[in-house]
Amino acid sequence: MSSMPVQTVFLTGASGFVGTHVAEELLRRGCEVRCLLRPTARAEHLDRPGIVRVEGTLEAPDSYRHALDGCDTVLHAGGLVAARSKHELLRTNGEATGWLADACAALPTPPRFVYVSSLAAAGPPPLERAYRDEIDVPAPVSDYGASKRAGEIALEQRAERLPITIVRPGIVYGDRDPKMAAIFKAIQRTGLHVVVGFHTPRLSLIHIDDLVDLLLRAARNGETLVPAGSRDAGHRGFYFACDDREHPTYGQFGRRVAAALGRRVVVWPLWRWVGRTVGGVSEELSRLTGSVAMLSRDKVREATAWSWACSAAKARAQLAFVPARPLDFRLRQTAEWYRDHGWL
Repeated sequence: MSSMPVQTVFLTGASGFVGTHVAEELLRRGCEVRCLLRPTARAEHLDRPGIVRVEGTLEAPDSYRHALDGCDTVLHAGGLVAARSKHELLRTNGEATGWLADACAALPTPPRFVYVSSLAAAGPPPLERAYRDEIDVPAPVSDYGASKRAGEIALEQRAERLPITIVRPGIVYGDRDPKMAAIFKAIQRTGLHVVVGFHTPRLSLIHIDDLVDLLLRAARNGETLVPAGSRDAGHRGFYFACDDREHPTYGQFGRRVAAALGRRVVVWPLWRWVGRTVGGVSEELSRLTGSVAMLSRDKVREATAWSWACSAAKARAQLAFVPARPLDFRLRQTAEWYRDHGWL
């Protein structure tokens, strides 16, 4: 694998949690960053030297095609975590990922393409294995996971035309993450950590700073996909992203968050049928209001999988990836940021 310079980057998802941190680190390294932004995106943090705003959407390649010219790297961190339907998830996370790759492949010099997928695209580890790794056959258990896997498949189908690397993060946490802030806030205010089921899955976690580091390592030196049908197809060009020194269960994670907050906590398990019922009611309310349900039966399926433990051994061996700080330090750091910025 040859080292690739990263100088001019086309970034999707720049208004989101992961994309915001990627953009800042690229600027710190002196890169020009061209950010794809929806017309309605709130992205005042991107009004700064070195950022080029590109108004458009993943679903409309003509809106951004011109901005790809001259880019040496595309970091695709955009997409949907939840939607009103599985079709909407598949269109944005699956089909639109392929359209972005097509636009890149059509350039005279195609850029290096790094896709921020998800552990959900691979699914839980096989029952006979403690950890999932890149060799295991993907088996997503949720619509979200299936949509991210559809994006991966779209890229595998274009591997002959474009150098592509896929990174599959576990649960990403850190500064400016509103979803994780909700967990911290609930524990801070109520002293309760609600879980679905009496045996919660082991988790793979990665701090946002460590994920950004790994993404840029992958952009420079990462293995790339090989065409479908090749001997190494399905695992070459893929990396899991997590701190695999430990895999706490979701129940244990709540206790670790509480410790970072300096609070005592009670882990309160719900029967699985209760979780599914609450998810179904949330979906129905979102249908009636036209909103997107962040708590749904799909998310309950993910929450009740037997395990989400994966291994980062490949990233460690090939990319010299090592998380900078342990989990408890990072949780305290995250809690401090939430406090300092009035999020708790």
